[in-house]
Amino acid sequence: MAIDPSRRFWTIPNMLSLSRLAMLPVFWWLMAQPEGRYWVWGGVVIILGMLSDILDGTIARRFNQVTETGKLLDPLADKITAGFLAVFCVAERGMPIVALILTLARDLALLVGGRFLWKKGGKIPTSIFIGKIAALCWGLNLLIWVFDWQPYASYLLWPSVIFYVGVGALYARRAFTSSVE
Repeated sequence: MAIDPSRRFWTIPNMLSLSRLAMLPVFWWLMAQPEGRYWVWGGVVIILGMLSDILDGTIARRFNQVTETGKLLDPLADKITAGFLAVFCVAERGMPIVALILTLARDLALLVGGRFLWKKGGKIPTSIFIGKIAALCWGLNLLIWVFDWQPYASYLLWPSVIFYVGVGALYARRAFTSSVE
């Protein structure tokens, strides 16, 4: 009996998404060392994580390894990674906890809403360009906080949080509108 390729779990793209999650504790340990002793290595771990995020989708499409699991795993890994970095920034770099709460609430609402639409049999709305830009802005701001580049991190925090949460509201509106139709 042949296995439907879209139902496979153990694919290279899925392993890349999982490896991104496995790197998070290593990153925290490296970046939390006193006097920035291992920040370069923490940066290497972040870059490897970013490369894995780029490669997983590229490999999936190019080598016909797109799976239903991967469609959920990749964005989930992205949100867990961003949430992890935000928690790190609050705990280790003094980022205001309100920024963490707002961005985690946004991501949680989108995950719960997406699951609801999926269970209802509806189609989960795909990402839109402005959503990718908002995630990029939030991710870059997190990196600035991770490396403690002050005062720039503080200057950029609220514009990136407002943009990220605002685009989350746009996604929610799109999802609600499509589920009503």
